[in-house]
Amino acid sequence: MRTTRRLINGETLVLDVPDAETMPPATAISVLAQDSLELEVNSGGSDHLEHYLAVSGSTLTGEIQLRNGVTLRHGRYGGDPAQGMAFSVRVGDHEIFGFTVPTLDLEGLSAVLSQVEFTAHADGAVLTPGGSVTWSDYRTHDVAQVVHLAQGRRALLDVRRTRTGVTRPSGPGLDVRGGRLSRSAEDERAHYAVLEAAAFVVYGIPGTAEDVDALATSLSQVTAELA
Repeated sequence: MRTTRRLINGETLVLDVPDAETMPPATAISVLAQDSLELEVNSGGSDHLEHYLAVSGSTLTGEIQLRNGVTLRHGRYGGDPAQGMAFSVRVGDHEIFGFTVPTLDLEGLSAVLSQVEFTAHADGAVLTPGGSVTWSDYRTHDVAQVVHLAQGRRALLDVRRTRTGVTRPSGPGLDVRGGRLSRSAEDERAHYAVLEAAAFVVYGIPGTAEDVDALATSLSQVTAELA
């Protein structure tokens, strides 16, 4: 099964998982930066936002219009006055959402997001930082893709954009269709498989630890490329 997903920085991931039975709409994740401040932003549909708010126990109780024309909805993260704020911006059919650290108030959040251009595309929203806001130098642009495999197996593919995107990986592993495949050591607490390619690194996280071998076999046929 083949799908495309727009990264929040505007690049497009083409992900091919031949033995996937279904792949629900994915979430994209990036991190904005302003001086020493970092702000993680997620891009997904309204169902992604609703799940995020439900899991965190947050409610968006207010809204303001930013000077770039978008509407910022906001509320206390987890409903706790001591925590930061949960927030969302609607961009076409997509939601840009996340939460702040407690020291970033509504005025500061508005100042950051007012310097960002929001653009809707069919396969995801794109953010273009401006002014004093940039992309973080320490975080990658990611896509979180749930994959349903045969026999009821389920996995999460954490697809991360490489920083250079120009060099074929040379670490340990096996050469496979989409790059170089390796997996976590048996004594590691988390069990996962890794596919390294020129443009992306794909971390395959199985639904259960017992499924890591089957997931590694699946990843051996996966490709993750730029459109």
